Amino acid sequence: MQYGFVIDQTRCIGCHACTVACKSENGVPLGDFRTWVKYTEAGAFPEVKRSFTVLRCNQCSAAPCVEICPVTALHKRPDGIVDVDPRICIGCKACMQACPYDALYLNDTTGTAQKCHFCAHRMEHGLAPACTAVCPTEALIPGDFDDPESRVSKMKRSQDLRVRKPEAGTGPNVFYVEAAAAGLDPLQTSAAGGYLWANQQPGPQLDAQLFEAFEQKAKARTVYDVAHPPLWGWMVSTYLFTKSQAAGIFLAGMAAGIPGLGIPMLSLFFLALTAVLLVGDLKRPDRFLSILLRPQWKSWLCKGAVILSAYGALLATRLPGWEHPALSLVTAIAATLTAGYTAWLFGQCKGRVLWMKQGLFGHLIVQAGVAGSGFLLLVHRAEGLRPLLAGSLLLHLVLTLLEGRLSPPGREAEFARTVRLVSHGPYAWRHWRVGVGIGILLPFALLCSDNPALWALAGVGALMGLYVEEDILVRAGQALPIS
Repeated sequence: MQYGFVIDQTRCIGCHACTVACKSENGVPLGDFRTWVKYTEAGAFPEVKRSFTVLRCNQCSAAPCVEICPVTALHKRPDGIVDVDPRICIGCKACMQACPYDALYLNDTTGTAQKCHFCAHRMEHGLAPACTAVCPTEALIPGDFDDPESRVSKMKRSQDLRVRKPEAGTGPNVFYVEAAAAGLDPLQTSAAGGYLWANQQPGPQLDAQLFEAFEQKAKARTVYDVAHPPLWGWMVSTYLFTKSQAAGIFLAGMAAGIPGLGIPMLSLFFLALTAVLLVGDLKRPDRFLSILLRPQWKSWLCKGAVILSAYGALLATRLPGWEHPALSLVTAIAATLTAGYTAWLFGQCKGRVLWMKQGLFGHLIVQAGVAGSGFLLLVHRAEGLRPLLAGSLLLHLVLTLLEGRLSPPGREAEFARTVRLVSHGPYAWRHWRVGVGIGILLPFALLCSDNPALWALAGVGALMGLYVEEDILVRAGQALPIS
């Protein structure tokens, strides 16, 4: 079985009955939505057309939210419905980043993710979903797409139906009859002109849309929508930074031949900070151990927790002074995976195309080299660290300048749109002046000196720029609307 919807937008009148019924039936909190109606307008006076588009979970055949969930809280039922078990969810918000349709939200009261579950409690008793039951025009048509005799299957065979973001490869099971292109594709519309009955929330998302409005004229404008605020903030940015330090200090110390216990101790310190940030960003930190006790092995959030734990254990074995070459090699491999696994985690975030860029694993390794050699120059100033930092900065600069060419396959337009926010938009000042200027070019120039004090200053600049670049990656990736 595979339950899903056909939504006939020729019948939808934008009354929001489906939204209200869903909220009432499922106790959806104020400000959150499992289904909502987006209004878009296209044309020029006097020939302007307003269109309605009902948006919701697509009950995907290859649901990315299920794949990224580290604790099996999200699962696909035998009837094809994607559901969340609130008794298991740890509130990591990864599923919300993985969804290209903005279909999940976080219940602030319970600290767990929630979404449309096709009113499974009603379906199990032979009742239609609440939204379907109240729709006055019968625009919402539920059914089993695996049943060739069902109404939805017949409509799929006989009509030219469309889905949202087929390029994401999720296999959506919500199909649309004559939906406005701007309602399905956020690339074709802009909310920079303002809403019908509300003011937009100021912040990075509005800044991004205002910038885009100056850059190019959208085919349509969004005049009614619901808010989808950024989910990850400074804690995730800082987690990237401390993880770069934890991995980079060991790798740089080993490459420079710095002896003693200071290197593993420093790496362990930053690794502990990384763990604190990861747990602190969870909405249910009391359930953190579930990642290790009931792992979902397809999730790179789960695999990452294992990698961090293994790296910490290997560092701890070095504290008694045991520095066997084989152990050093294994620890270096664990450090490399610690630095780079986030690339594979971000690759599972199908809703955030900037994070899916090609070559991110290698770039994170290079950033670890910048972090480790930059920090050690502050505390050790060994001659061997200077060429290591210079080489890492050079690679970091090359990969940064090539970013616009690193789009994931099939998502080129969306990727280019987001990259431009960094290169020319609201993040450009921090990117070029701090991330590149202070963080790469200035340190590179200071390293040409024979003065160790200037090497230390180069380390400070490199660390400042690295944090800014990793923070921009997190924030810019969430700045533009995806639904």
